[in-house]
Amino acid sequence: MAQCSAFRKGTPVNKLFRIIVACLAALSLGISSVASAAAAPALCTTGGVSYVFFNGVQTTHEQAIAAVQYLKRAHGSATSNGEQIRYEVFYNQTQGFKDFVEVFEQRLNLNDGLQGRFELFFSAMKGGGTWWAVIAEAVPAFANVVDTLAGLAKDAAVTAIAAIEPSTAQMYRDHAARLDNLIIEGKKLLFVAHSQGNLFANVAYAYASGKVSPNSVSVIHIAPATATLHGPHTLADKDLVIQGLGLVMPIPEATTPIPGYAQRPAGVNGKTDFLGHGLLEIYLNPSLYGAARIKSQVDQALASLVAPPALATSGFFSATLTWDGPGDLDLHTFEPGGAQVYYAARTGASGFLDVDNMRANGPEHYYATCDRSALQPGVYRIAVANYSAEAGRTATVQIASWADGVLGTRSVTLGAATRNTPTAMLFDVVVTEEGNGGFSVSLGPVVRPAR
Repeated sequence: MAQCSAFRKGTPVNKLFRIIVACLAALSLGISSVASAAAAPALCTTGGVSYVFFNGVQTTHEQAIAAVQYLKRAHGSATSNGEQIRYEVFYNQTQGFKDFVEVFEQRLNLNDGLQGRFELFFSAMKGGGTWWAVIAEAVPAFANVVDTLAGLAKDAAVTAIAAIEPSTAQMYRDHAARLDNLIIEGKKLLFVAHSQGNLFANVAYAYASGKVSPNSVSVIHIAPATATLHGPHTLADKDLVIQGLGLVMPIPEATTPIPGYAQRPAGVNGKTDFLGHGLLEIYLNPSLYGAARIKSQVDQALASLVAPPALATSGFFSATLTWDGPGDLDLHTFEPGGAQVYYAARTGASGFLDVDNMRANGPEHYYATCDRSALQPGVYRIAVANYSAEAGRTATVQIASWADGVLGTRSVTLGAATRNTPTAMLFDVVVTEEGNGGFSVSLGPVVRPAR
């Protein structure tokens, strides 16, 4: 069993005894879980496909969630062979002019010779309105606009926007933490990205493909704001946003004709888009060619994906710990009934530490059982200990639920090693029993230090 698979070198005899007891408890809990499964359906299942959506520019979190619902209606909740498809958003939190900044900053990293061309997004700032409109109006003479605005300095408003929004680097870390969780749980990965989301999808693909075989992760590119592609793409021939970018950087070729604005039917959200760029208005519009093309690409990807080896179990909720270098950090979970689950006591009353990393980077993984008869309601406190790493390690813990995906991600810089004593309390995870026999999970405020 995973709970009994690892002993630390130099573990004292009394701790070895505790591990042996934990193994026996795991066997007991496993038997009782099998017996209870016949009485009530499990709260969650294992395996399947994680369908990850990367949103584009000018998209609120609520709009990204709505887009995922449309994607689910279009592409279904199960594969042709009956595997469950779980949808979630890898949200790009930048908006407005910051999106324009991000597009070009990320493109600079791809060495496209765009150094110093910040005037492209400052023209949007100086021109007023959204940068979408600025690009659309500038297309006929965009080169002249670039030349005349070459000497503009950075606008203070852009600096203010950048200061209050999460950094791209932090979003990359959040996405990587979630990918670690999905990969060790053996999920097939399908990335579907729109607009600027393709830049984030490319980074996620590079990260995931370094950990799993290429046939375990696929990418579908929609209106890509980059010529770097890792899978099939769809681009409307009258997408003015991508055409505008194409005047100053390489873009993929158009694949799909759409009618002029006056002849365009409303999209799945009942709206039209004169820029020809909207996901719901253009690319998922069943009255236009792009929707069928994307559906075919998704179906082909789902049919070809192969699951990576599962090292961990999906749970009602999970806590995943990663860190930024060599050394041994430990994930500690204090369950509502009083059990402390960590490497020396890997089985609790409601959950398990099924992955323990002692070398570098993580991950470590705790999951709460999907057996409703064993899951305890109450507060699960999630903490981190520096077992033997150097001081200064940055630990990242991410909490995710089976139903809702990522609930929260937090990072902390740890001091000197404290062995088995956790010093950073990062989350209170609240499991609530509902009146209909179900359970819900949420994050509560962290009000107590680690024990």
